[in-house]
Amino acid sequence: MRINKTLFTITSLCLCLYGLTQKPIKVKVIIDFNSSDNFQHKLKGCSVLIFENSKKIDSVFNKGHVFKYELKNRSLYKIVFQKKEFVSKHIIVNTSNYPEKKIKRFKLKADVGLFHFKGNENISFLEREPVSIAYYNEIKKEIMWDFEYNRSIVEKIIHAQIKR
Repeated sequence: MRINKTLFTITSLCLCLYGLTQKPIKVKVIIDFNSSDNFQHKLKGCSVLIFENSKKIDSVFNKGHVFKYELKNRSLYKIVFQKKEFVSKHIIVNTSNYPEKKIKRFKLKADVGLFHFKGNENISFLEREPVSIAYYNEIKKEIMWDFEYNRSIVEKIIHAQIKR
């Protein structure tokens, strides 16, 4: 019994030291909001929720149409965009495989279009599925968007709006 407690204590201490010795990362997320109903119109006054490994870490009310946020840990982030009377959307940014020795800052830029909820559209999949996913590409050595995934979600949204 004493050996188990000792092993547990040593393991916990090693894990804590490993977590403390990880260098922070710097990934700046820049999102430009617009209205999908009218792409000329910039969307102001959106709420943004930031989750790290399924735990809410921040909530921001964005007065303007551009949202900027810096991700600092190797984690899985979910960023949710909301506005009253509009359909909420979210993105996933996976920085967990970001290399330890990498010190370069990355910028992830995107346009997120929110559209009015009309009530007769079958878009419930947007609650479960992100509109885009970003990850660290080890071949290109940069954080990038998965454009194929994004294209498939855009097609699903268009199909849901046409099908109504």
